[in-house]
Amino acid sequence: IENHVAGHENCIWTPGGAHGDGQGRALGKVCPIYTPFGEIRGNVNHDCQRFGLYLDNQFPRNIQRDEDGYVIDKTSCQEFTVDGQDNGVTPANVILDEFDWHNMFVGQYNMGDVQFVNYVAVNNAHNMYWKSSKNFADGRLWHIVDSKILNDATDPIGKLEFLGPSGPHVFGIKNTVFSGGPVGFAAISAGQHCGLGSAGGPCNVQYLLENVSTSGVQGQKVQFGAHCTDAGYVLPVFLANDDSLGGYRSLVSEYLNGFAEVDGCEETADSDWANGIGCSQPIRRLNIWGEDLGDLTFSGPGYQVPSDDSAPTDGLNAGRMVYEPVNGNAYGAPVLVGGTYSIEGSWIDGTVFDFSDNILGAYFDTPNESTDIQVLGAQCTMRASDDRRFLSPKGPVPRVLSTHTRIEDGVLSCGGIGNGSIIEFPPDDSFCKELDNVVVHCSP
Repeated sequence: IENHVAGHENCIWTPGGAHGDGQGRALGKVCPIYTPFGEIRGNVNHDCQRFGLYLDNQFPRNIQRDEDGYVIDKTSCQEFTVDGQDNGVTPANVILDEFDWHNMFVGQYNMGDVQFVNYVAVNNAHNMYWKSSKNFADGRLWHIVDSKILNDATDPIGKLEFLGPSGPHVFGIKNTVFSGGPVGFAAISAGQHCGLGSAGGPCNVQYLLENVSTSGVQGQKVQFGAHCTDAGYVLPVFLANDDSLGGYRSLVSEYLNGFAEVDGCEETADSDWANGIGCSQPIRRLNIWGEDLGDLTFSGPGYQVPSDDSAPTDGLNAGRMVYEPVNGNAYGAPVLVGGTYSIEGSWIDGTVFDFSDNILGAYFDTPNESTDIQVLGAQCTMRASDDRRFLSPKGPVPRVLSTHTRIEDGVLSCGGIGNGSIIEFPPDDSFCKELDNVVVHCSP
């Protein structure tokens, strides 16, 4: 609380990932990455060689501890509760009244259920550095709120650069001003390092902006992807319900050129908006969780154009779906709400389909927003209000429920809301091979 730090390698560092199981007398008795923060308020960090505030890797959860701080139930460190609810700490942790300037970085690698309120960043080389995150377990929307991201062009140190996280979730920014220059990739870049190690994926993250001012930005306002795989430059989506996106409700990348042919969408032809395609129509994420099935073929609104096989598009504009094997272990793409999409591939039992987020349905007052998918000759209507238990942007799905839309017994089975039961799938032993002079046994 109210510390003032300058001139170090890292000003304030919380290395939760350095000793994931504790150390010394606490070894095996704590889970540092999942331990909630205490109060972090009013700190000032400047002129540090690397990070000002460096929160490292932190996903605070509702862990159960004794009076000495030791964990009394290690299952309370896990991502989900026994019944599949998100175990992120409730209420979320808050970083309040943070002020950072003249640092190389501010932020963290991977972090969820932590909110920045009244964060002021001035002339840092990276005013936010963030690779992956998640939806808040307590239902709040905004990861950054009531903040100012600024860069004075007369100061030789720093640039206007906010490198945000990726992964299938809603990343919210509200009541925040971005202003100044020079600009890095853009004032706001969606999906840093997506698809690479220790980051997010698949790359169809949804950035939700409300009362975000970019009128003072001396350069590009938004960017799809930063330092990422090709899909990271193609699949992110920006959303708004006001003028934060220049009046558009949805903005997809220029590489998804088929969306320009959708009613209510148009090419912005504006470099400030990354030459993206702006829409009055709602666009949301669709993800497919499970094993690598090879490339899938995806057809429907926004994807009915000839394939562009050059990088970074790599055919994604015409419905090629590629597996993200490093972080989420899933497929992903943006889809039009109310659209019907046919998906073809070599399916296996236990594959789970996931559309949009219930918090977006609540925010836009469209709780029943839906899209239809057609797989293996069957059709399911997927809704933002569907059962989301055991679903996470980190994937894969540890328990498949009868309320998940899924492949079961070789066919598409529709999910929905309610308290679904766990479905047990037999193990896939197709990877077992008989080798000369080797005794092979495939265990479940």
